[in-house]
Amino acid sequence: MHKLRASKFLFFVLVFLPAITYAADPSADVDAMWNLAYKWYFNFVLPLGSILAGIVVLIGGIVYITSGGDSTKTGKAKELIFGALTGLIILICASLIIRTLIG
Repeated sequence: MHKLRASKFLFFVLVFLPAITYAADPSADVDAMWNLAYKWYFNFVLPLGSILAGIVVLIGGIVYITSGGDSTKTGKAKELIFGALTGLIILICASLIIRTLIG
């Protein structure tokens, strides 16, 4: 439970805090803010998320291979792989939406 709470906090800090602090400046240029968010997403979030999804798929594959027919381990491995691929699809869809809105 603590890991989930910590990961939610980390997600908030990494995703929303830069936008909130930048938006707090009343003289901030909106186009500059969008460019900053665009660069931040494509230079940091997308590569990091892709690497993490690949690592989780790899771990899920190793768990699946070493499960030895145990249904709980194969179920856990399938959940890991499915979750990582779902997250990767969400990242790709988010990048398509951002590119459509910005460009």
